[in-house]
Amino acid sequence: MAKLSGATVIGTTTKPHRDEALRKLGYDHIVHSTDPRLPAQVRELTRGLGADAVWDCVGGNDFFQLSLSCIRLGGTVIVLGTPTDQGSRLELDALALIGGQVRIASVRGATLRDQQLCLELLADGKITPIIDRAFPLAEAAQAHTYLESQRQTGKVLLLP
Repeated sequence: MAKLSGATVIGTTTKPHRDEALRKLGYDHIVHSTDPRLPAQVRELTRGLGADAVWDCVGGNDFFQLSLSCIRLGGTVIVLGTPTDQGSRLELDALALIGGQVRIASVRGATLRDQQLCLELLADGKITPIIDRAFPLAEAAQAHTYLESQRQTGKVLLLP
């Protein structure tokens, strides 16, 4: 969706062996979230400004702090996920928030209109879902194990 809007998209991964696959998916730049130079790299890629928005699908306080360190003045951090093993608390420095004019938003899930829009974009050929692997419903346990292994790049489907 960001690419459709004309954005330059910087993706993060903890697994460098996924860089090329992520580029093929349309990311303009790939950075590694375990690299302590990541905030500086984002600033370099954004001509010193920082990202307009960070979409945090990872969750947890560590990634939240990393997101805040990559955002531009007046930017937005969008929180989508939270790891169940780390709890749901996020630390926030109010002075940094105010000084950076940072907006924080959250996403609970797609609305019916969001889903309709995605179907329209799919029908128009403007988006293509990335399917990593499909499992028959009878292999749901194996599909879950595969998801837990974090080897997938794209969606994993269960087929009836």
